[in-house]
Amino acid sequence: MEEMQLRKQRCEDMVDVRRLKMLQMVQLFKCEEDALQAVEWLSELLDALLKTHVRLGDDSQETRTMLDKHRKFVDVAQSTYDYGRQLLQATVVLCQSLRCTTRSSGDTLPRLNRVWKQFSVSAEERQQRLELALTFHTAAERVLQQERVEAESLDEVDSSGKTLLDRLTMPIIFPDGSEQYFGSPSDTAAAAEGVRERLLLVEERRLQLQEHPFISSCR
Repeated sequence: MEEMQLRKQRCEDMVDVRRLKMLQMVQLFKCEEDALQAVEWLSELLDALLKTHVRLGDDSQETRTMLDKHRKFVDVAQSTYDYGRQLLQATVVLCQSLRCTTRSSGDTLPRLNRVWKQFSVSAEERQQRLELALTFHTAAERVLQQERVEAESLDEVDSSGKTLLDRLTMPIIFPDGSEQYFGSPSDTAAAAEGVRERLLLVEERRLQLQEHPFISSCR
């Protein structure tokens, strides 16, 4: 009887071990699938950033709102990347327990890191352009609204506007050396047109002030 009890216990232990391994295998496959999904989500966010996040806002208030939305968009991407990393770390732990090789370590992790680096570079460039646009709009609104404007202030607006226009023509350079532009050429042209229209208003303001004694030159 004792021997039978021992055999029964060993069988039950083996069943428990196999059941645990089966559960771990299911969990492993689920982690690998979800990690792949995280890569797809991050790729979609990168695609949306590059194709649709082109406008810079028509005034300082709109640009400020766009900056806030951009930061939230980046937070979503960061969470997606972190989620993918956690899943891949879980696959490593599970594979060590199961003594198997994870597919994710050879393919998914490099893909996740590559897409994240591309997103990070693109998001940083987008933020810098929005910050340049905010500086330009804020300065332009100031000189357009004030009665007394110094020539130096007008020159600063002109300079910041031209810097922004130059920035719009530059591509994003990814870590691997490849290049990508925001949106289509027509999208870029539309964004640039909004800046040029403001520059024309500032130039009209310069001419208007030059005809009156209110402008004071710092030169």
